[in-house]
Amino acid sequence: MLASLVVADRATADASAFTGQADGVPTTDEATSFTTSVVANVSVHSGEVARVEYRADSLAGGAVAADLLVTTLDGVPVRALVRDRVIAVGVTRVWRGRLRLPVGAYRLVVRARDEFGACEALATSARLTVLAALPPRVPTAAAVRRAFAWAATRGDVCVAVVDSRGRFRGYRATHPCTSASVVKAMLLVQYLRGHAAVSSSMRSSLSRMIRYSDNAATDVVYGSVGRSGLVRLAKAAGMNGFQPYGGWITTRITAADMARFFLGMERYIPARHRSFANGLLAGIAPWQRWGIPPAAEPLGYAAYFKGGWLGDYLLANQAARLERGRIRIGLAVFTDGNLPGGFGLETIQGVTARLLKQ
Repeated sequence: MLASLVVADRATADASAFTGQADGVPTTDEATSFTTSVVANVSVHSGEVARVEYRADSLAGGAVAADLLVTTLDGVPVRALVRDRVIAVGVTRVWRGRLRLPVGAYRLVVRARDEFGACEALATSARLTVLAALPPRVPTAAAVRRAFAWAATRGDVCVAVVDSRGRFRGYRATHPCTSASVVKAMLLVQYLRGHAAVSSSMRSSLSRMIRYSDNAATDVVYGSVGRSGLVRLAKAAGMNGFQPYGGWITTRITAADMARFFLGMERYIPARHRSFANGLLAGIAPWQRWGIPPAAEPLGYAAYFKGGWLGDYLLANQAARLERGRIRIGLAVFTDGNLPGGFGLETIQGVTARLLKQ
């Protein structure tokens, strides 16, 4: 709470209502004077709904007509949130509304008059911090409901999405799934975490592993990273559902873990390697750009992703980070027990399309 602010800069008309107050020093009888306060500091993103608690207090009780103001830190009025609202003394009132103000620091202060026209003896202000506006919410709650309802009609499907404001939603999102080639993204990250420099031969192996999902190249990378390296990365990334099982291709993962991992992947990659890693994940070979990319890219999203499949796409998985301007989304769609051919790929694309439809 900021220091108390003595209000003494009223218009001349208001100043005439004071009872002996001069130079900001209250001289009214303590039994009849009152004070005002904003109860707590407020922090809000520009354009979002804020909640401000304010009150007036006096030994004499009664009611006052209050103005709730936003001012600069120097006390210059910026905006009135409440004008001439009659409030009972001793009762906390609440203002709720959207604050569309430039990013920065402000003060919230209450100025009031009682039934005799006297003003508050003391006004205690609070700090208002306006943060940068949040990105639009993608996907919307309605889009999530549509996508999950449709996924429920497509057999063995698991979906997880972290929306553009960081909210997690899932459908069977913690169900353990066979990773297939999705785990190759983890192998890429863990290898880069452990090497300050990457040789040209290893860059070639990493590129073939991600761009073309080459299994022979993956065996080379796995030979360096190993199961223990995957376990260390899973622990660092908080993957509660990660289960090393057999070789790399049979690792057990969850959609929840992979949606979060892909969204926050860059934090686990040393800065010197991020451009290389992003280039690989954005540059998947055209014949493997099924599922998420054909649903997202026509809408202007850049897709950093990895897919995995077994057999004739009887198992088909994908996880991705989608970016468009200020919008960043983490998404994972895993399918199993599919009909041969494109059923699983259509499921992944259909879930993605429904999530991104606005």
